[in-house]
Amino acid sequence: MADLLSIGKTGLFASKQSLETTAHNLANVNTEGYSRQRVSLETATPINKGGLINGTGVRITDIKRINDPFVEKKLQLNTSQASYLKDRSELLEQVENVFNENNGEGLNSIINKFFNSFKELSGQPENETIRSMVRDNALMVTNDFQRIRTSLDDTSRNIDKKLEQHVGDVNFQIKKIAELNRKINEVESSNGESGDLRDQRDLKVRVLSEALKVVTYTDDKNNYIVSADGVGTLVSGTEIQEFALISKGKEESSNNMAASKEIVFKNRPGQPISGKFRGGEIASLIHVRNNDILKSQKEIDGIAYNFAKVVNAIHSRGHVNRYIQTDTAGRPAQYDSNGPTTGINFFDIPESIEDAAHHIAIAAPIRSDLSNICTALNPNAAGDNRIALAISKIQHEKMLGDGTTTLEEEYLKTVGRVGLDSAKSKLDHEQAEGILTQTKSIRERISGVSIDEEAANMIKFQHAYEASAKIMRAADEMFKTIINIKS
Repeated sequence: MADLLSIGKTGLFASKQSLETTAHNLANVNTEGYSRQRVSLETATPINKGGLINGTGVRITDIKRINDPFVEKKLQLNTSQASYLKDRSELLEQVENVFNENNGEGLNSIINKFFNSFKELSGQPENETIRSMVRDNALMVTNDFQRIRTSLDDTSRNIDKKLEQHVGDVNFQIKKIAELNRKINEVESSNGESGDLRDQRDLKVRVLSEALKVVTYTDDKNNYIVSADGVGTLVSGTEIQEFALISKGKEESSNNMAASKEIVFKNRPGQPISGKFRGGEIASLIHVRNNDILKSQKEIDGIAYNFAKVVNAIHSRGHVNRYIQTDTAGRPAQYDSNGPTTGINFFDIPESIEDAAHHIAIAAPIRSDLSNICTALNPNAAGDNRIALAISKIQHEKMLGDGTTTLEEEYLKTVGRVGLDSAKSKLDHEQAEGILTQTKSIRERISGVSIDEEAANMIKFQHAYEASAKIMRAADEMFKTIINIKS
């Protein structure tokens, strides 16, 4: 009778534990990252009794977490890729909007207005109203060059601010992962169940995967390792290696901007690692800042420099639109009471291409006196429009790329490149999101909690519990019967 009671007791305990595990699953049906659990059972050790092998019931071996490590690693990888492309798509869209060509109010349209106003001036060289329009259009050109360059710089600086946030988040997550490693080791060393803690760790690693491409494994000392691909180990058991940000001067920076932020390991601040990241949001931010934006900055500087240089080269050959005294040999005076009479630059530009879009401006003589806008090649030549006409033709002259492209074509090539990169990144992001959604669905099928399945299990384990209780009750009644016989 005692054996029957013991067998019933093992069944009762196994059913009770299974019911508790089912309840735990149902309680966490909406918990992100939770993996459902199952009680693993096996027959208890049988005994030899009277030459017969008798079973002794059931015993619980462990509570198993239903989880596929391969799917988890795939989910980490796809999360990094989707995050990388998401940030890249958003940033390139911001860069594309800087050029503002979709609504017809971009720099290309403004430059065309400038050249067209010179063409109109060539038809009426003496018209003060048209001269004023030329100067106003020139001001719009310089303002838009400066607007584009400043906007690109602002986008780059905003990326630095985002890097600060990501570095703080990454350091927070790796501390949490190291703490979970410690708790898991403590629980498992005392033969406890660590399924919930492992779920929490997997979720932290997945969050970390959004910021950078993560590689995880367990070493030969059973330490859980988390590494940033291309960068190095971040977590080794309970040990961590944190990131930090440092500022670099323009010459030392990776994006040619002063006070640029570079990522380093906290314990090795002299060795920037910004360019080593291979996936996730951090790699995306750095790649857009150091490649896409930097390239656009250089291209817009080159266009501004060449535009001003060519206009100046033609304009400086002309003479001002006022009477110029001549000497006895008929040579015009180089200066009069208003200043120079020839050799006047239309724009102020720096000596080098670097930062030209920032510094391009209308030259002081043009700002102060409309008569300094030169239309005539010869002095005192009423109706001479050769300078104004030559400037208006710059619009269609192939003067860049060794005489292969016009200013307009060069600018549109820059805009087109940004637009194509932006469109491609959006498409890539959509595809990556689709793959990520599919991977999440696979994980949910493997590890997720099904309410219907758990409800069915609850009924099954409840009935098993009741059956085990009946066995114990039957054993008790049989025991009482025997006692009554003896009495």
